[in-house]
Amino acid sequence: MSYKLSKKQIKTYNEEGFIVIDNVIDEHFLNKVKLATTKIVEKASFIDKSDDKYDLADNHSKGKPSVRRIKQPHSFDNIFKELLFYPSIIEKVKSLLGKNFRLHNGKMNLKSPSAGDLVDWHQDWAFYPHSNDDVLAVGIMLDDMTSENGTVLFVPGSHKGKIYNHHHNGYFAGAIDLEKEKIDLNNIFEVIGKAGSITIHHARLLHASKPNNSNSMRRFLLWEFAANDAWPLMGINNYNDFNKNIISGDIINTPRLSNVPVRMPLPAALNQGSIFENQKVITKNKIDILTKK
Repeated sequence: MSYKLSKKQIKTYNEEGFIVIDNVIDEHFLNKVKLATTKIVEKASFIDKSDDKYDLADNHSKGKPSVRRIKQPHSFDNIFKELLFYPSIIEKVKSLLGKNFRLHNGKMNLKSPSAGDLVDWHQDWAFYPHSNDDVLAVGIMLDDMTSENGTVLFVPGSHKGKIYNHHHNGYFAGAIDLEKEKIDLNNIFEVIGKAGSITIHHARLLHASKPNNSNSMRRFLLWEFAANDAWPLMGINNYNDFNKNIISGDIINTPRLSNVPVRMPLPAALNQGSIFENQKVITKNKIDILTKK
């Protein structure tokens, strides 16, 4: 059985900047991931502020934990490490990046009915520009994704355009000013899918996600991958740790330089911690603009 992407899927990714694939994660394994996620969230009841493992929602309390993001879940739970090396995902990423790629970042965004924050329009590339743009994110739906519970929104083809200004009042804010940038949102693709489905989107693709207005949880795990010869322009902290993040292929010490548009995320965001915190300073992009069609 081949897990590789078809020529049609690769063409769609190159043209549109994303693809959605149904039924990638086995249901039995997915249930293990869900159970592990529940246990991790329960342990958040022991803390009262965000740390290097949790990003807590504003309504979090020790009696009723509310987690917006679990950071690097593969680093402290083996079921997520298995998911990171899930054969079907690995082969699909190879179809787009080749055999040499590393994990840039891992995270799970959780949108609970009570605190399902929207994520404003942005490009991942604005947060972590590299020496070339063979950089993408694989999103894994742990729950069904619907129009009501915080679906992801993509702007097809936007990965081929400019890198928009994600600053606000002189500081990086992780979101763009739709009116100032004159963004056309008449061609939005809304991601709807069953649990176990995945998305793959280019790091330069313009995207957002709606708030959770349903009565059910929406959990979405993201693996951000980069080609081994794509080096982060913000630098690396530890060369050995950098190479330990290689998922497939060889260590490459000669970055490939491409003529790609870059805006550095500096000066740094006033609100550190996560995109949810970064974007708190943005007030212009109301939900009616976010979901305009």
